[in-house]
Amino acid sequence: MSIFLSDRELGPAIKELMKGTGLRCAVAFWGHGAAYNLFGDEPLAYGTKIICDLTMGGTNPGELKALGSPENENLKHLPGLHAKVYISDQGLILCSANASNNGIGFLSFAQLCEAGSFDNPKTDTYIDAVRWFDEIWKKAEVIDDLALEKALNSWLRRTPVHPKGLPLLDTSLLDSVFKYPDQFRGIGFVFTSATSRIKDRDETASVLIQKSRENMIPSLSRAEQNQLKIWPIGDVFGEWPADDVRRWPESFISIHRGPRSGKISYIMYERAYTNTLDKKGCVFGYRSRSLRYALNTGKNMREMAARDNENASHIFSYIEKTDHAMFVDGEELSKLLMTLPPWR
Repeated sequence: MSIFLSDRELGPAIKELMKGTGLRCAVAFWGHGAAYNLFGDEPLAYGTKIICDLTMGGTNPGELKALGSPENENLKHLPGLHAKVYISDQGLILCSANASNNGIGFLSFAQLCEAGSFDNPKTDTYIDAVRWFDEIWKKAEVIDDLALEKALNSWLRRTPVHPKGLPLLDTSLLDSVFKYPDQFRGIGFVFTSATSRIKDRDETASVLIQKSRENMIPSLSRAEQNQLKIWPIGDVFGEWPADDVRRWPESFISIHRGPRSGKISYIMYERAYTNTLDKKGCVFGYRSRSLRYALNTGKNMREMAARDNENASHIFSYIEKTDHAMFVDGEELSKLLMTLPPWR
C-alpha cells in the first residue's frame, strides 16, 4: 500500500530514505547542495548508484564533480531521463521532485509544490521499481570527462554561470564581475566586515527547530537539529535586513574584510537555512565544493583576494555605515562597480 506525500512531507521523507543502504537514484536533475545535503560525505555518494540527465541543462556540472565525476563509476547519465525515483533498503519514493533545493528543500521547505508516494520494500511496487532501475542502469553511461563537458555546455545554455577559461581563473574576481556580469547569474555576493554573534545563531536555530517540530513530519532530523546548535559562527550571517534574507541567493561568494588586518577573503557558499525575526534575519551557509568546482577556481581564491584587496576597499568605503551589503547576482554588483574607482 502506498502512502501519499504532500509537498511538506516529501522533502523530509526523501532525506530520511537516503539514510538507508543500497541507495539507487534515477533522478533527472541535480542542483546546488544535493551532494552535501543528501550524502554529507564522499564515501556515501560514491557508494550510491545515480542516474541523471545531462541533455536538458537541469543538472549542475559543479554538483556532478562534488558527487565524484569523472572518477565515480556509480554516477551515470541517460539521455532523456525525466524520472524522480529514490530507492533504499528503507523503501521507495516516486515523486515529482528533482535533487535540488527547489524540489526537495535544503532550506526549511522546498520552494516548489511537489508531491509523491512512499512504498515499503515488501511491496510489488518496490520490487518492480528496483527491476526497472537495474534495466536502465545497464543502458546508462558513466559520466566521464567528455560527458562532463557536455553537461557544462547544456548548463551554460540554460543558466549562465562563470564558464571555464574566463579571466576569473588568473586575474581578479571583481574585474571579472565588472566585465562579464551576465556570467554570474544565480551567484550572489555578500560583503561583510564584522562577525555574527552567537546569539544570532542560537536564536535562529531555536526558531528553525521549533518550526520543524510543529510539522506533521519534522523537516529536520535530530542530527540536523544538533548541527544547527553548533553551526560555525563564521558561516552565520546575522543581523541582516529581512528583505535581504528573503532574496538571499542560493549560491553566493562571501567577501569578508578582517576588522584588524583589513585584508579580504573569498569563501564560496550555498545557502543552508534562513529565518527572519521582525525586521531582521539570519542566514546559515555551508562552504560549497560544487560552486568552487563550477567556477573552476581551484586554489586561486586567496591569490585573487590579495589582488583585489585595494579595489575592494572602495566597496567597503561605500557600505561603511552598514558594515555589510548583499548583491543577488553579478549584474547587480556590476552596477555598483560602475560608480566606484577604478571601474568608473
